[in-house]
Amino acid sequence: MNTKIKAVALFWLATLICLPLAMSNVLAADMASLVNTAGMQRMLTQRITKDYLFLGSQIRAGKAGRQMKGSVALLRSNHDVLKQSVTDSKVSSLLVEVDPLLEKMEKITKAAYVKFSGATMLELSESMLELYQAIVVELEGKQAEKTVAAVNTAGRQRMLSQRIAMFYAAQQAGFQSDTTINQMKQSVDEFESAHKALEVNSLNSEEINRELQGVENVWKTVRPYFAGDAEESFPVTIFVTTDDIMKRMNKVTLLYVKAHWASKPKQ
Repeated sequence: MNTKIKAVALFWLATLICLPLAMSNVLAADMASLVNTAGMQRMLTQRITKDYLFLGSQIRAGKAGRQMKGSVALLRSNHDVLKQSVTDSKVSSLLVEVDPLLEKMEKITKAAYVKFSGATMLELSESMLELYQAIVVELEGKQAEKTVAAVNTAGRQRMLSQRIAMFYAAQQAGFQSDTTINQMKQSVDEFESAHKALEVNSLNSEEINRELQGVENVWKTVRPYFAGDAEESFPVTIFVTTDDIMKRMNKVTLLYVKAHWASKPKQ
């Protein structure tokens, strides 16, 4: 065999042998990012349905429509990234279960609003949330580090902000029931409990604490609407403030991802 050809062949053989190990190391080191991506999917399923219901009620319809379209595109993009990045068979199976639900959600959001579809969107968001939550749990379990757990908790706060707003929007759109009321109350309790836990997290930097305080300040202004203590309804305020909370918690989540990378030993 020609020496040059032989050298090229040996190079590609070495690459093929080392590639699986290299990918494994990347995935292990990047577990916080994968948990963040899967966690963001939880939030997007709730945000898309929230926007669909606000759109149907003609509350910030233009913004809701644009936001919904962008969120659907991001949901699809993240889903494809997860399918390409994850090698765990259980996680892969869960992602396959999401496929038909995601396709149905995409189809509904591309058509004109129909109240019946609002009920379907609520069901889809619930089913997809359960699947993505299971995916996050599986991914987090692969690397039980405090930084990864913080990414999951902060990322879940993004979801809860949109889930609470979604149930509020459902009531505005005529889907008020004991179930939606109870689910919103449970989400409020979970949000407040997790917020308290994050406030005392030892990983917190000054920037993280500043963002968490911002969330606390905004939350105090809107909580009465979710607790049934407010005399009037201000859906536009809910739309804006819950998005603000979501954006702040997204920043906190990314800061925890950064802390995860900083904790890694330098190669």
